[in-house]
Amino acid sequence: MAKRLGDLLQQLSDRIPTGNNIPKRPQPDVCGMCGGAGFLRMDVPVGDPRFGMLVPCECRMAETEELALRELEALSNMEAFSEKTFEQFDTRVHPVAKEAFDKCKQYAEAPSGWMLLQGPYGSGKTHLAAAIANHSIRVCRLKSLFMIVPDLLDHLREAFNPNSDSTYDERFETIRSVPLLVLDDLGTENATTWAREKLFQVVNHRYNAQLPTVITTNQDLDLIDGRIQSRISDRTLVTRVMLEGVPDHRRGGQISTPRPRARTSYRK
Repeated sequence: MAKRLGDLLQQLSDRIPTGNNIPKRPQPDVCGMCGGAGFLRMDVPVGDPRFGMLVPCECRMAETEELALRELEALSNMEAFSEKTFEQFDTRVHPVAKEAFDKCKQYAEAPSGWMLLQGPYGSGKTHLAAAIANHSIRVCRLKSLFMIVPDLLDHLREAFNPNSDSTYDERFETIRSVPLLVLDDLGTENATTWAREKLFQVVNHRYNAQLPTVITTNQDLDLIDGRIQSRISDRTLVTRVMLEGVPDHRRGGQISTPRPRARTSYRK
């Protein structure tokens, strides 16, 4: 009888939650896989070198990706270009604008190779380039960086500041290796030896790795650093879109005087 009573008490005791076994109220915002810890222990047998090792949960990886996207948006100052979308681009101003729009929209859906947008002031180059970046970030969730070339060089210089939130090497690696880089206004940068070298290093790395890159310029290509000119003229990698003859929206629809036209090269 005493034994049966002891067994009964033990069964009751086993049903009382203690410590980590205390049930928690359902929390819909907490990950069901890791319980909000952010990490999972690898499911491997004892003796495996990875036994006990923690790996990021899918929820933590998603948070990390989202944070990286937000940081790139901040670095790009995309807030200033938030309305530069494909929906806001007027394709009726000129047939060339419609053709450029179609090519840029197609590129934004699946960035591959390089795109060069060339034309005078106010022809819509920056709008289309920013639209590609906005579409890539908001729709495709692709890490993208939009930089006006002089600002890009300023960001690199600022990294040498002791109070900078990132080192020069970290910032330089982010710029040259981001999955999609948009360089606006190539040729307007201060042509110092340091600036030319840094810009070439970015362009050359992306050229060798064939990383998706969009470049806008109002310069004749013959006026650009020969090393960079050689790479953005590569017809096997670069799709070149000319926007000459499109009315300048900043001047009430007047047509800007085009610069001398550089050699035509289109990606096949």
